[in-house]
Amino acid sequence: MLKKKLSVTLARRSLALVFVLGLIMALLQTFVDFRERQREVEATIESIITSAQGSAASAAYLLDNAIAEQVIAGLSYFDFFNAISIVDESGSRLAEFSKQSSVLASGSSYNPLLAIIVEHTSSYKITLNNQNVNIADNQVYGELNWTIDNHKALEGVYQRTLRTFVIAFMEYSILTLALGFLYHLTLTSPLVRIASWFKETNSRTISSKRINHVPGHEADEFGLIVDSANDMLERIASGQTMLSERSQRFRLILDTAPSLIYALDPQLKFAFVNKATALFYGRPITEFKHNSAKPVIAHVDDALLNIIQQFQSSEEQQISITLKIKNADNVDIFMDITLAKYITFDEVNVLVTCTDISKRVVAEQRIEHLAYNDALTSLPNRNKIYDVLNTAAQTENDMYGIAALADLDQFKRINDTLSHTVGDQLLSIIALRLKEDLAFSDLTARLGADEFLCIENNVSKDYSTAVRGAELLGDKMRASINKDISVGLQNYVLKASVGVVIFKNGKSSADEILQFADTAMYESKKSGRNKVTLFEDEMAKRAAEQLKLEHDVNKAIIRNEFFFVLQPIVDITDRALKSAEALIRWKKGDQIIAPGRFIEYLEESSLILDVGEIILDSVCEYLSRITRKYTLPENFKIAVNISTKQIVSSSFIQSVSDILQKHRVSGSWLEFEITESVALNDIVDTIEKISTLKKMGISFALDDFGTGYSS
Repeated sequence: MLKKKLSVTLARRSLALVFVLGLIMALLQTFVDFRERQREVEATIESIITSAQGSAASAAYLLDNAIAEQVIAGLSYFDFFNAISIVDESGSRLAEFSKQSSVLASGSSYNPLLAIIVEHTSSYKITLNNQNVNIADNQVYGELNWTIDNHKALEGVYQRTLRTFVIAFMEYSILTLALGFLYHLTLTSPLVRIASWFKETNSRTISSKRINHVPGHEADEFGLIVDSANDMLERIASGQTMLSERSQRFRLILDTAPSLIYALDPQLKFAFVNKATALFYGRPITEFKHNSAKPVIAHVDDALLNIIQQFQSSEEQQISITLKIKNADNVDIFMDITLAKYITFDEVNVLVTCTDISKRVVAEQRIEHLAYNDALTSLPNRNKIYDVLNTAAQTENDMYGIAALADLDQFKRINDTLSHTVGDQLLSIIALRLKEDLAFSDLTARLGADEFLCIENNVSKDYSTAVRGAELLGDKMRASINKDISVGLQNYVLKASVGVVIFKNGKSSADEILQFADTAMYESKKSGRNKVTLFEDEMAKRAAEQLKLEHDVNKAIIRNEFFFVLQPIVDITDRALKSAEALIRWKKGDQIIAPGRFIEYLEESSLILDVGEIILDSVCEYLSRITRKYTLPENFKIAVNISTKQIVSSSFIQSVSDILQKHRVSGSWLEFEITESVALNDIVDTIEKISTLKKMGISFALDDFGTGYSS
């Protein structure tokens, strides 16, 4: 126990620190003394050698051994010289002194501490010449050699270091003992008293128990510790009160929660339940705690009990499932159930949370119904059609299937003239009729707008049989739509263009089947409407050519490949040029594309707006250029063809005005040729636009007169 006391530990560590500090101080003192002593020795040696240098030079010059011996004897008086010798110019020794054999061999002057700092011995030599004896010639007479014992010269440094270390260690040891006693009085004893007061505090007395201050330490760190401890005890007591309140609130939350929340111990007994659980199982809440859950849950629905038992024996920590279970009133309820394991003491319990999601399930079923069924007619929609066709595309059984697409002829006119409400009523009646008349089919659906689709899967492996089935299906579909329909007091007769395609399972995708049916349906419309057309490969080829033409025309607009040529109009009486007509041409690479290959497509598509503007801009640019250089005939005009889509466009008037202003061309140079169908499309709007354009100077003419209504 003594070793574990804080005062003893501090004293022991202080002693170790003193020893390290003493050693460092001794080494530092040695180094400083060494440097100082080394400088003194060097100065002494320099002075001695300087005083002996003249005599040594004279001995070498005179080759006098007696003088040399006297010089050596004088130098050997200093005990830090290990060896001294004087040699003449031929290398012969005149005199020498050495104590290598006696002193160095015994190692008496060797000091391990100094050996770390400096080498044991150092050797030196100087040249003896005329400068040492004042002779005029310039000649070397010999050498003076000597060896210094550095450890001998610095022996006093080692002794002082040892004394310094011993004295310092004794001083620090006494200081350590004093500090240990001081630690005990000022640190350990107060801590022991505070610890004993802590031991007297427990969970029962924490709300009222407080720790007293150590006398004399009210304002220092011990006082701070006591104050902090008392503050902590107050917070713990407050936390206990808060925990109790939270427990009550938790119980209140559990009992007011709409979800079923209960826990089961390893023996499948209820650890706790909330009121929603008691209400669900139709029992008082007092009958649950510590009672077996098996008869309670199994009496209502044993499916959940089986799941809980399987989860309890598994290694899973948490699972979530959706299950339809019955309540005490035998009503099916969809529950989102979460089972989670938690540890209490040495047991693993299961927490069960059940949330009623019946409304959500019904809503999801409704959403799923809307995702695959048309909101207006309740027929399957485009998503369902793709599901059925994609399934057929993934089935390879050599069976043929049939898809028939019906589009109501001119149904837009009904919406525009009779309102969309009447149109929706007609669509709903047709959908119901198709569902009844084509009940033998695999799917009757609304593809979108006024289009209906009927699918028959796995008709036959024989293609001719499939063809007869396709013709029959198309006729039945058209006949079902052609029946009279009564809405209110009005009767309506609707017509439909039907396209039918025969496909082989596993060979065509859903997009291809719908595209082929659509192509065949448009062939019916081109042939006069209210017909059934069976898809042929040639139709696909034409559709592909049409698609390629659309792609090429778009690129031609970007690359500015459309241009015009002028067809002159001459008076046959005098062969004078009267006017000209601008005819559109298309230069694709080095090839000129005939107008018959693209004019019809342009007039049917919205691209005629862009191409028409390009041609009109080019004509006006041409007029601007030639009128600056030449004088044109009186009343000369260039005729430009204007399509139906251009004249009905809301931006057409502004576009023409901008082009005329851009090229500073008068409208009197232009004549717009329009067909009878343009004029009759919307007479009021057409007349208003013609009047506006005539104010700009532009004249008008009817094109292809006699080929339309006027015939």
